[in-house]
Amino acid sequence: MSDITSADSGHAMYAGLVVDIAEDSLDKATRLLAGINGGVYKAVGSALTRAAAAGKTAAKQPVTKEYTISQSEFLARTRDINHFVREDSGGLSVVFGFRGNVIPLMKFSTHVNGSGQVVTQVKRSGSAATLDRAFSAQMGGHRGVYERIGPSRFPVKELYGPATPQMMYSNEEVTDEIERKVADTYEKRIDHEILRLLNGWGR
Repeated sequence: MSDITSADSGHAMYAGLVVDIAEDSLDKATRLLAGINGGVYKAVGSALTRAAAAGKTAAKQPVTKEYTISQSEFLARTRDINHFVREDSGGLSVVFGFRGNVIPLMKFSTHVNGSGQVVTQVKRSGSAATLDRAFSAQMGGHRGVYERIGPSRFPVKELYGPATPQMMYSNEEVTDEIERKVADTYEKRIDHEILRLLNGWGR
C-alpha cells in the first residue's frame, strides 16, 4: 500500500541526477562558442536532450519489469528538465534531472473483481491488494480509482501510484545505469553539437 497515494495529480516528483556534466566540457563549449549568440545554451541543451532520451530508454525496461506499467506509459509520463545556473563567479553550471506527476492507479494493473472490489498491483513482486473502500468511476472524461473522504458519497479523492522518477530511483542499479548512460551520451554529443554550431548549422 505504500506505493499508493492520494496526492493530487498536479503533485510532481523531481529526481535530480548527479551526472558528471564535466565542467571541462562546459568550459570548452563556453570558450569555443563565445562568438555565437546563445551558442553554449544551444549546444549543451541539444546534447542534454539526447542524453535524457538515452536515460529514459535505459530506464524503461528495468522499471517496467519491476512495476506494472507499460513502457509507452512510462516514456509518456517522464519529462526531463535542465536549466543553466549562473554562478556568483560568472561561470555556468547545469542542473539536470527527470520529473513526472504521480500516475493514476488505473494505469497500473488494476481491475474490479466480481464482488465489485478494486484490486490493484503496482509492483510485479508480491501479491495484489484489495482496496475495500475504493471504487472505479468515470469522472470528467477520466476513469480512475477513488475513495470517499467521509461517510457521504462526496467528496472523493483519486488514488495514484508513484511518479516515474520514484520508480527510476527505487533501485540503485537502475539509478547507476541511468546516470552512466546520461553522462556517456552527453559526452559523445557535446563535441558534435559544438562543431555543428561552429560550421553554421542550427544557428
